[in-house]
Amino acid sequence: MALNCQFERPVTRIMLRLCFAIGVRAALTAFFFLAPAVSANSFNYLYVEASEGNSSGGHTAIQFDDDIYHFQHLDSGLIRLFRREKADFHFHYRYLQNRPMHLSRVEVEEDTFELLKNQFKWKFLAQERQFKWLDDLHKDRTFIRYLLQKSKAGHTLLDADATSILRLKGVGLFYPEPGRPLRQPASELTKRQSQSIQSLRKKVEQRYGADFLHRRRARAEAQINTLAPSQWPVIDPDFTDDSFPASVYSFTERYTDCLTALYALKAIDEARPLQPDALLSTKRQAFRISAAERRALKTLRRDLETGFIEALDSNRPDWGYAVLVNLARYLAVEASLLSGYWFFVDDFGENPEWVKPDQYLRHKGQIRVLLNDAQVALNRHRQLAAARERLTETEWSQIEMIANRYFELLKSEQQRGFRMSGENALPSKSIAFPEGPTPNLTPERLTTALSALDNVERSLFQKLQQEYRYDLITRNCVTELFRTIHQALLKPYGNSHNRLASDTLAVKESVKRLGGYVDSAYNFIPFVSYRSVRDQYRVTQSRDLDSYRGMALKQIMSRQNRMLTALKESNIVSSRLYQYNPDDALFVFFTDDNVFLRPLFGLFNTTAGIGQSLYGFFSWPWDSGKNLQSGATGILMSLPELVFFNMRKGSYKYLSVNQLANSDIPG
Repeated sequence: MALNCQFERPVTRIMLRLCFAIGVRAALTAFFFLAPAVSANSFNYLYVEASEGNSSGGHTAIQFDDDIYHFQHLDSGLIRLFRREKADFHFHYRYLQNRPMHLSRVEVEEDTFELLKNQFKWKFLAQERQFKWLDDLHKDRTFIRYLLQKSKAGHTLLDADATSILRLKGVGLFYPEPGRPLRQPASELTKRQSQSIQSLRKKVEQRYGADFLHRRRARAEAQINTLAPSQWPVIDPDFTDDSFPASVYSFTERYTDCLTALYALKAIDEARPLQPDALLSTKRQAFRISAAERRALKTLRRDLETGFIEALDSNRPDWGYAVLVNLARYLAVEASLLSGYWFFVDDFGENPEWVKPDQYLRHKGQIRVLLNDAQVALNRHRQLAAARERLTETEWSQIEMIANRYFELLKSEQQRGFRMSGENALPSKSIAFPEGPTPNLTPERLTTALSALDNVERSLFQKLQQEYRYDLITRNCVTELFRTIHQALLKPYGNSHNRLASDTLAVKESVKRLGGYVDSAYNFIPFVSYRSVRDQYRVTQSRDLDSYRGMALKQIMSRQNRMLTALKESNIVSSRLYQYNPDDALFVFFTDDNVFLRPLFGLFNTTAGIGQSLYGFFSWPWDSGKNLQSGATGILMSLPELVFFNMRKGSYKYLSVNQLANSDIPG
């Protein structure tokens, strides 16, 4: 026994040492190979080259995962933080605006990454709330003026500003714009819609009681009668602290929600069919409903019916809008099932971008690409619905948006104007405030409230100007990015430091966490800031990302003679890659390909701008100064090219987002 024990102990020690050695080696291997993947994080600093259009002097942005944050100058003279999804940002700048982009990847520790990411997210959401305050205050002032006019004159006459601001979302699906009634001749379709609404009303009464709709209407009217202007919070003069801006349910929002609810109940009571321009018919052989699609639509109809009935008894403030959307979609699905062809609700927003034939005819080939992409997407969603024999409301929203886009683009085949963009996930067709019940407020109280709102709005705008006033040098898209970065790095220290101490601490933290410090005071120019980031921060990778034309040009040159291709594509006359877009000021030569000839090309472009300006001087009476303005822009954009600075790149308004699918979009 003793011999066995003496034998086992050395063996045990050897095994333990062996296991320890293997464990240490495994741990070291895990440390070197796995630790960077677990603890290392990175963000991207982006520089977009200069071009005609917004941010013409160049643009910068910062990317965390799939979210890109960037500051933009507003017409109000303020600068504001925006957030865009990665693919959307690249499509907008590299493709539609045809601007090369440069990227530097900065490696940081996980806690630094979270600090930066959370600071940009917090600032974006806080600004969303602050600018919503400003918008709501403007709406409240407009609404109170509307009520004052009505109290004094006994009727209302909205001016153009009020008509565009005071609107009932969703009500336009069933009611025409006040003062401009649409003729709605009775038809089998409208009769069937009225019958469907009457059937739904009976189901509502069976569930909630025969007097439910009457009680709901009386409650909405009572709420309107007792409405009073909102008590706005005191505007905090310090927008940089950690307190998030309060949420305000404004006076106009409350009235709009109540009046929308009343019109939803009115539409049910009158069994009101959809407006003719609210329903999209697809009576084409290719859009016949198959047996499997019919089963999917029946399931969706049942879900929409349930959503409609539940929305009527909802406590959410905008339940009236939810009722209108559910009812409109129910009627569209019902029409689809009855006719055997797909019907959709018009889901374009209030201010879509319209294009006329003279704007898009030279781009008909690209319009066909857009049309084909929409048709393919629509067919794919139909096939998925047929395979599952089910459609959720979310899936219906996607199909509805694609169908709206497809049938809008189809108008180009008849050389008609069409809406280029503006589809929404939910139909939002609105009308200006119609005649209806209003809050029971005396003119004296309204005047007092208007005066108080004037003071609050003035105070808020002053605070916004103080914090977000745009300046070409001291407060632009570059300086605000670095200011936000430094605010994030100081976050763990609170707000106890004075300005000088904070600046010193920001430098120290930036060197520690990012590898170096970039002073925005000396790096306010976009391309200069990009070089500084590359030189100062802990950059692990830098990449140059081509614009759409740059990528297409490389593909052509790989197949054809490079010199002949370069010559042919150097100007808008012989180019096959670019067709003149009226949104671009007139130019002759692209100056991004040839640095040495850039001043000469810039001279030709400047001359073209002068020529367009002269023509615009004489064409002013019939083009409202469009050519004159475009020519002046062309001169301004071409002058930098005389000193080797590239500006004229052209833009591609009608590209399809599917053309982005195979391009390089770094994560």
